[in-house]
Amino acid sequence: MASRRDLYQSYQSSVRRLVAGVVLREADPAQSPLRRMGGAVFGSVMVAVLSLAVAGLIGVLSPGGNTTWQDAGAVVVEEGTGARFAWLADEDGVYHLHPVTNLATAALLMGTTEIVEVSPESLAGAPRGVRLGIPGAPDSLPAPDRLLGAPWTLCSAAPLPGSGSLVPDTVLVVGRSADSGDPVGGEAAVLVRVVQDGSLHLVLGGRQYPVPQEDAVLEGLSLRGANEVQVGAAWLDALPQGRALVPEPAEGRGEPSAVLPETRVGEVRYVDGGAGRQWYQVTRTGIQEITPVQADLLLADPAVRDTAYAGREPEALALPAAVANSLERTVAPEPTPLDPPAQAPSAAEVAGPDSSVCASFDGDSGLPTVSVQAVVDEGDSVVDSGGTTADGTVLADRVVVQPGAGALVSARGADGAVDGTLYLVTDEGVRYLVPSPEVQAVLGYGEVQPVVLPSSLVARVLAGPALDQDDARLPAGRG
Repeated sequence: MASRRDLYQSYQSSVRRLVAGVVLREADPAQSPLRRMGGAVFGSVMVAVLSLAVAGLIGVLSPGGNTTWQDAGAVVVEEGTGARFAWLADEDGVYHLHPVTNLATAALLMGTTEIVEVSPESLAGAPRGVRLGIPGAPDSLPAPDRLLGAPWTLCSAAPLPGSGSLVPDTVLVVGRSADSGDPVGGEAAVLVRVVQDGSLHLVLGGRQYPVPQEDAVLEGLSLRGANEVQVGAAWLDALPQGRALVPEPAEGRGEPSAVLPETRVGEVRYVDGGAGRQWYQVTRTGIQEITPVQADLLLADPAVRDTAYAGREPEALALPAAVANSLERTVAPEPTPLDPPAQAPSAAEVAGPDSSVCASFDGDSGLPTVSVQAVVDEGDSVVDSGGTTADGTVLADRVVVQPGAGALVSARGADGAVDGTLYLVTDEGVRYLVPSPEVQAVLGYGEVQPVVLPSSLVARVLAGPALDQDDARLPAGRG
């Protein structure tokens, strides 16, 4: 009886004869029909191995030599060192590899922020040019999707413990609002006093109004007992400014009126009618319309008391409508956004002079939302700035931008018009002028819509050099 081994060998023999018969048309050939195929595969593998070995040997003995980077039209970055270069042609069309001071310069020279990494060996034979660039330009550019929008929040708070400073700290946080605080809304106002010069200002509806005649304002608007908040000049100067809140007496104050008997120029009168109470100030030839706030200020002004009221306690007297209609009347001019309030505001609740106060700018109206007792988390990415520029602009003491982020901001003037001035703000807390849409596109921000903010706020950020393509072509240090 046949064993299993005998049966297996018999099966293999039958398969070989069947394959040989199909491939060679001979059941018992002199050699296996698959032997040639195996030899061909083995030979091909050995040729490939030898080719790779030869290529590797050439690379070891003669490294570098790659010049494809010269046609890339991108910023050249040396592998291992991170050194940046620009491959540029001179006036004669001869190309040189120019070292550059920073990434922004390289992008301005090459017209793109794209980079190509090249080995030192491949750069070794390239002819060198002089170092080019804008000293102080950023060496890192935020990606377009890392640009922050509104709000920007500017806060003034008591100086940090141990700082030795008596001036409140001003902190600008880019892209975030205050984490807490009590919003000051409606007709509420905050009295703030600038520590540097002692001036008093009334903040109402996101706008600040200087108060040069404190007694008349505090008494007239019943704000004498209201708590003031001490702030730094950088905080106040960032707020849009309105006209000064002062009494505006008529010309000839204290002179006898030519149209009303026993009346002096500068006295306050009112007429009650169906539309409410209308306030007037007596002039030389008639009466002049004034706001309720202006009436309060005139009645509280010591100079008006001493002249128009001849030392008597000022008092507003009623004027019959028929008499008022018979007099020459000066109509109040159309109100403007810069005018002081027409109605007396109430005082916001403020804990004390060391309370923090924040103004959050949303980029829409230009007027910030003000909150007191506010707190902002500065995080770990805080850049100390501070100081005063050559033109007298007081900078924020600290600027907070998320690491790796930035902002593209367009400045709005005091009249509300966007003047087209564009800045790039980096996480180093510095702003750089972007002089044209072309440069905006070169930096990779051509499709980015800038956030629009008041120029008075943007000015709190330290200014760096302009990102100008002509300046980038200058030898470094000759800007």
